[in-house]
Amino acid sequence: MTTGNEYSNSQAWQPAYPYNRQPANFPYSHYFHLNRSYNQAERTQIANGYVNGNIGQGQGLNLETGGELGGKHGLGASADGHLAHNSVGAHANGHLGAKYGINAQGGADINSSHGAGFNGEAQVGGKYGLGANADGHLGMSQGVGFNTGAQLGGEYGLGAQAKAQLGGGQGAGFNTGVQLGGEQGLGANVDGHLGFKQGVGLNTDMHLGGEQGLGANVDGHLGFKQGVGFNTGAHLGGEQGLGAQAKGQLGGGQGVGFGIGGHVGGHDGQLNVNFGSKNKKENASE
Repeated sequence: MTTGNEYSNSQAWQPAYPYNRQPANFPYSHYFHLNRSYNQAERTQIANGYVNGNIGQGQGLNLETGGELGGKHGLGASADGHLAHNSVGAHANGHLGAKYGINAQGGADINSSHGAGFNGEAQVGGKYGLGANADGHLGMSQGVGFNTGAQLGGEYGLGAQAKAQLGGGQGAGFNTGVQLGGEQGLGANVDGHLGFKQGVGLNTDMHLGGEQGLGANVDGHLGFKQGVGFNTGAHLGGEQGLGAQAKGQLGGGQGVGFGIGGHVGGHDGQLNVNFGSKNKKENASE
């Protein structure tokens, strides 16, 4: 059973601003440095910045700029953009403080092949602090979609995420989830879909204590080809523990059917009954 977390973990995020960045060798570049002298033998750089530009060579127009005040533990920001015959984009990032400070970045791109997309994320207090991210896309082949998530306290803290999709050959769908304490803690998620081929579906599950702990799930579907069906179950203690499930089906080429089952330790038992399926079998097994 999974928590449904399909999003990037904020703890893996690296500082957005490239510290001590060396300007690229672009033409038409301008650099400036502000220095303060404390004595004859020592000079300390307190601020630096750069502006670079490039045009031509089949790459269109590119511009890059950035600056830093107080070194990598101070304030820094950078931005870049490009403009070409088939794409346009802009990106920016900044930081205040170093590892345990504030870091943020964002960007947007429009491409004739992939449509439009954006992304943004921020981090406060390092990998055990607060992090959030969001991204989205819009295109003929991909449809419209977005993903968003947040994390507090790192891998074993509190996390939540949500995503949605419309089009792109998948109809409409959504997914949302929350977790506390990592894989061995508490987690829950809900997802659903709506489409011509897939029909309507809803899935929900939760767990406490990982694979060997307590878990439960409820699923349902409704569609022209699939008919109407549901599935629900619960378990305690993994494969060698205690488990129970029930399911039912109407239509979808399977007639009417229901089943119940369970396991205790390594022993399984189930009862299935079907009426009017394509193979015209009625069976009950234990």
